Amino acid sequence: MRVAVTGATGFTGGHLLRQLVAAGHTPRALVRSADKLRRVETLHGIGPVDHVVGDVTDPHAVAAMLDGCDAVVHTAAVAALGPSATELIRATNLPATELVLGRAAELGLDPIIHVSSQSTLHPPPTGRYSDDDPLTSNPIGAYGTSKVECERVARRLQDEGHPVVIVWPSGIVGPDDIGLSIAAGGTARLLRTNVVPFPRGGGILFNDVRDLATVLVRCLEPGHGPRRFGVFGHFLDWGAMHELLVRITGRDLKVLRLPDGVYSTLGTLCENIGRLGIAVPLDSATATFMTTLVPGDDARTRSALGIEWRPADATYADLIRWLVAAGHLPASKAPALS
Repeated sequence: MRVAVTGATGFTGGHLLRQLVAAGHTPRALVRSADKLRRVETLHGIGPVDHVVGDVTDPHAVAAMLDGCDAVVHTAAVAALGPSATELIRATNLPATELVLGRAAELGLDPIIHVSSQSTLHPPPTGRYSDDDPLTSNPIGAYGTSKVECERVARRLQDEGHPVVIVWPSGIVGPDDIGLSIAAGGTARLLRTNVVPFPRGGGILFNDVRDLATVLVRCLEPGHGPRRFGVFGHFLDWGAMHELLVRITGRDLKVLRLPDGVYSTLGTLCENIGRLGIAVPLDSATATFMTTLVPGDDARTRSALGIEWRPADATYADLIRWLVAAGHLPASKAPALS
């Protein structure tokens, strides 16, 4: 298939391009920078990718990307931390989704894959995320709000009978990126210290970016109509996450367990500092998720698409090896992987 891809130079998008090519598909990427796409091609060992240079909110660029394509995977979204990103999130995420999904539906592309977020389902009514969950009526933060708005567009098109596939990833983790994702940057910051501060409640819910790319490629079958797939992956409470980091790095990392209220206050403090234009590692929305996340049930996804998730240890070991190799973390901070 000829597959249009938005967000192709992002973390998920780069892995998706590699797997599309490996599966015999022909991707066409919409990118703002051809030079950035070249870096993605080099990192992932793929040949020149057909592409259109333009913005995902530009109707002419989106039309050029979709022209002659059979399917589309919409991964593009602004997901930055802090109040300074709020206006960009509002100006990009919903307009882009309305444009890409709406135009793809008009053209009759099949399937039309929308990469949503587990944040649109938080908190789940049953205490576990599932692909039967309703959209939350109380989204957290500007990003969460924008993703709920985007998913309303996708669900409306599904209700109209268009072959829209909604995929909900949790936190996306793994190696190989031309940038530094929020999860990767957070891991590097933690491992530069000897004491990791974690809240007492909640935990981390994450999936491997390579597994997510596999899911997206396996969704590329026409004729199945509207579908929904949760990619919730692994849930670890913060005690288990501390043990994982110690086990993988071989370091005697200490843990500081903060009451959830203190952690939330820290997130708010960082957010206020961010309003001064200072880069911060946390905001109030992230702190809220970290103290309230729960597991997810994605057994139906794994069964329908014939996939099992990589072990949590393997994902984080590969991430940390890459952080060292890419110069984001000193090798001394992960002696067991040297």
